[in-house]
Parts: sequence; structure tokens; C-alpha cells
Amino acid sequence: MKKKLFITAVLLGTISFTNAQSVGDITKATNTASKTATTAAASSFDVASISNQVMGVLSPKLKLTDAQKPAVNSLVNETLNKKKNILPTMTTDKAGYASKMTANRESFSAKMKKLVSPTQFTALSALLPKSASAVTPLVQMLY
Repeated sequence: MKKKLFITAVLLGTISFTNAQSVGDITKATNTASKTATTAAASSFDVASISNQVMGVLSPKLKLTDAQKPAVNSLVNETLNKKKNILPTMTTDKAGYASKMTANRESFSAKMKKLVSPTQFTALSALLPKSASAVTPLVQMLY
């Protein structure tokens, strides 16, 4: 009887230990998958393509001069590259991501104010999306 009890206890202990190891493996796999997805999102963020789309909106709407276009394009690329660097934190640190993107949006607006005329800046203010749900290339850059 003692032998059966001992064998049962060892068997249950082994099963419990194996399940605990499996749960750890599942947790590691989930974390790895999350990191991989975040990295893929950042690497699939095509700065050049989005920059072209944003400039396609800004140039005619703001009536940018030939002298303003390179400076605005440079600022758009700078803003997009900052976002690309921030993207990996989107799933791991939502509050940090939101905070950094808010600072990025404010920096973009402040720098644009120096590059364009007051009339153009007023037009830009009307174009800037108020939330991530708007349908415009500017959302891809600013949210």
C-alpha cells in the first residue's frame, strides 16, 4: 500500500512539474511573439512611402513654395523616423508610446510654424487630425 501511495505521489509530482514548465514555455513564447510582432510593425513602417503621401497632402493644401518644400519634406521625414523609433514601445508601454507621440506631434507643429506663413499654418491646423481615427496620411505620421 505504501508503495502504491509513493508511486502515485511521484507521478502526480512529475505531472505538476511538467505542467509548470509548460506554462513557463507558453509565457516565453507569448512574449517572444509579442516582441516579434512589434519589430515587424516597426520594420514594415515605410517612411519614404508615408512621407510621399503626407507631402502629397501638404503641398497643394498649404500651397508650399519651391523653397519651402525641401524643408517641410525634411521635417516630415524627421517626424516619421522618430515615430519609427518609438513604434516598438507601442505594445509594451502604451502610456510611454502615447506620451512620446504627443511630444512628437507638438514638435512637428512647433517646427512647421517656423517654416510656413501664418496663413499656411492656419490651413495646416485645419488639416491636422484630432485623433487616430481620422482617414488621412497625416494620421500615419502623427499617431
